[in-house]
Amino acid sequence: MTRRVVLLGQGIGYSASPAIHNAAFAVAGIDVEYSLCDIGAEEVMRAVEEIRTADYLGANVTAPYKRTVCSLVDRRSDDVQRLGVANTLVHIGAQLIAYNTDLAAVREELADLLPQTGGTAVILGAGGASAAVQAALADLGWRDLRAIDRGHWAGIEDELGVADLVVNATPIGTGSDESPVPPAWLRPDLAVFDLVYRPSPSRLVRDARATGAPARGGAGMLLRQAAASFTLWTGLPAPMGPMREAMRRELGASADA
Repeated sequence: MTRRVVLLGQGIGYSASPAIHNAAFAVAGIDVEYSLCDIGAEEVMRAVEEIRTADYLGANVTAPYKRTVCSLVDRRSDDVQRLGVANTLVHIGAQLIAYNTDLAAVREELADLLPQTGGTAVILGAGGASAAVQAALADLGWRDLRAIDRGHWAGIEDELGVADLVVNATPIGTGSDESPVPPAWLRPDLAVFDLVYRPSPSRLVRDARATGAPARGGAGMLLRQAAASFTLWTGLPAPMGPMREAMRRELGASADA
């Protein structure tokens, strides 16, 4: 019997996750199909209940349901308890367990981008991805964290003027040539981490690199969190090489992961 894993979210047709995970399952010789479950808010409870059936290994969860699913599971990992958001559901027996594989992935990406710690970080957005970014930065020793939701961006130029790092934890730039930060506000000593991975690199990352600033897109985070999810579902080490190759077929060879 072919088992299933789905990505729960809304407006997720851009996702590269099916390509990455189906490549991993194929290489591992596991009969599992990964697909998108693009649903409205009124359908989330029904979708989570379906994941409890024998057909499913579990699910990934993306915006806007990372907080919603936390109240619909039987157990929550320590990271989920800490953040209040989950991106991975694992079906074991009659239970669903919620995990957050974003946190470790973001922490590793930030450590690669900026070996030094401290200073001021501005995080654009206040959703589930922003929560993982803030926790990762705190773990890495950053103490001045300024998360700004999209309704309060009027003074963002001043905030960026004193920042050492800006993180885009919003969907702005996904599938487009938009950027949440005008190029004139970027500078060589303002590092950029953009969670957007399609296109890869995003406009924000390209603009930052043009100034000489260290900048990284979301492809590496996507790959790292996917690998951790794969291991949670299967108990097997993730086949990183084939997963990276599948991701680059989707996003292009310039995807920075």
